[in-house]
Amino acid sequence: MIERIGPGIACALAAAAVYGLIPSFSRAAFENGVPSFETTFFRTALIAVAFAILAILRNQKLSIPRVALPHFLALATATGIISICYLAAGQYIPVGLAAIIFFTFPVLILLTAPIAEGHAPGWKQIAVGLFAFVGLVLATAADFGRLDFRGIALAGAAAIACIVQFYSGHMISRHTTPVVFGSLVHFAILPATLAVAVWVNGGTMKMFTGIGVAPIGYVFLAGVGVVYVFAYFIHMTSLRLARASIVAPFYNLEPMVTVGAAALLLGERLNVTQYLGGGMVLSALIVSSLLDLHSRSPVPA
Repeated sequence: MIERIGPGIACALAAAAVYGLIPSFSRAAFENGVPSFETTFFRTALIAVAFAILAILRNQKLSIPRVALPHFLALATATGIISICYLAAGQYIPVGLAAIIFFTFPVLILLTAPIAEGHAPGWKQIAVGLFAFVGLVLATAADFGRLDFRGIALAGAAAIACIVQFYSGHMISRHTTPVVFGSLVHFAILPATLAVAVWVNGGTMKMFTGIGVAPIGYVFLAGVGVVYVFAYFIHMTSLRLARASIVAPFYNLEPMVTVGAAALLLGERLNVTQYLGGGMVLSALIVSSLLDLHSRSPVPA
């Protein structure tokens, strides 16, 4: 398989932009009666079923080759940890701080690439990644006054799991398609997301009973599911086209979209510091894309 860096970067940017809409949709669903963990369960179930149907329509076998089983297990475990831990972190620490901890993963991927991918990103790529991370800190404007080890640990676990998700997603895509392994991964973690949702809500599921859920809450719930299906597909497609260390920096666009969507949909106002941070992140993405497109030649993936 030959890397296609340009299309890989394009898919990464598209995935990050679409992923960035999910927090605002999820928050809107929550404000209209749908608990956040139920939203996680719903989107997991939707993508598992939707991808399975698509695979069947494409005459693709819903199975994982034996050689790819270790990558599948790593991907399923990482996806489950991200789905549960990142959301749970926001219950103990400010959402902005959780985002800062979680989005250390692009820089960490660049630093671990020599071990995981057998090559060392240049110092320019690492410098751009660090510059983008500083911009992220400014853009999210996190409140560091309320710190809780549980929230920090949960967000950190999600960041580490995201590193595993990127590397394993790239490796498994050599053996099967995102539709096939995406469906099976989400079927694998579906029981865990259901158990967490039922446990957190005291043994009930509001999305099924309808108690306290406004009709518009179901609209936002559906929006989360549809957006997640599309985002995950192009996310894994980006890893199919290029290595994790190439596409990872472009996922810094996600929190920028989240902040902007929150301003438009939820009425949250941005300050000058946040605009400055967003500009730094966008500048870093542009520089990173130029470095990748002009200093790398296609190599066997």
